[in-house]
Amino acid sequence: MRNVEIKAVVKQDLDDLISKVEQLSETPQVKIEQHDTFFKAIDGRLKLRKFEDGTGELIFYKRPNIPGPKLSTYNKIELKANTVEPMTDLLSQSNGVVGVVKKTRLLYTIKQNRIHIDKVEGLGNFMEVECIMQEKDEKSDYITFIAQLMNTLDIKQSDYIENAYIDLLNL
Repeated sequence: MRNVEIKAVVKQDLDDLISKVEQLSETPQVKIEQHDTFFKAIDGRLKLRKFEDGTGELIFYKRPNIPGPKLSTYNKIELKANTVEPMTDLLSQSNGVVGVVKKTRLLYTIKQNRIHIDKVEGLGNFMEVECIMQEKDEKSDYITFIAQLMNTLDIKQSDYIENAYIDLLNL
């Protein structure tokens, strides 16, 4: 699977940003508590995401560390609640843990695009746009949408970040 994504630090009033996003969103806000454990991987990133209900996802992804829109390729496996802890233990022993990211995510959608407003423990507030790509799509198909959205939300290019939250926590 592939998506085009961009991340930015939120420098404006968080409530103002949330209000702007809610006006654009085609769906009501969904609040998600996420606990991501990152494991050592030869190439790319490997994380196990645990949700409040005990279920989880094992996600492997590759994306360049560049500011601005970037192409991300990923594979994801959904995990039942009874497999999350054993899988975390197994990967901790076999691969080793890089670190943990805890966040509260507010999820909104515009068509097939996801807008996240993240409150990341130990880092602060961020926003992310993920454009879920269809097989025939190209990255360039989403660049204009992302640029217009960031402009509408008053997110400046200087606010874009290139790294994953785990990288920022480990700096």
